[in-house]
Amino acid sequence: MLHIIKKSPYESSALNDAVNYIGQNDDVVLLVEDGVYAAKKGGKFEALLRNLTQKNSVYCLLADIKARGIQENELAENIKVIDYKGFVEKVVEHNPMTWS
Repeated sequence: MLHIIKKSPYESSALNDAVNYIGQNDDVVLLVEDGVYAAKKGGKFEALLRNLTQKNSVYCLLADIKARGIQENELAENIKVIDYKGFVEKVVEHNPMTWS
């Protein structure tokens, strides 16, 4: 399953709700829109994402990190960056579920 997180974790429980639902080794997380704020190195959610990336893949949408002034080197460890083509590929590969 592809879990798409759209809301900032500082304003919504979407990330925490998704993490409680996510399985192991088969689920993928994609942070888009304000959800990308969760992926900042040194942020409140870095440890949560570090634990999640031990068994699942976590991606950020490149256009959304750029739109919010975040550089790729400012992302927490093991967070992968994908473009719109990669986003479409993930949606095709996995059953998407959007958390907001």
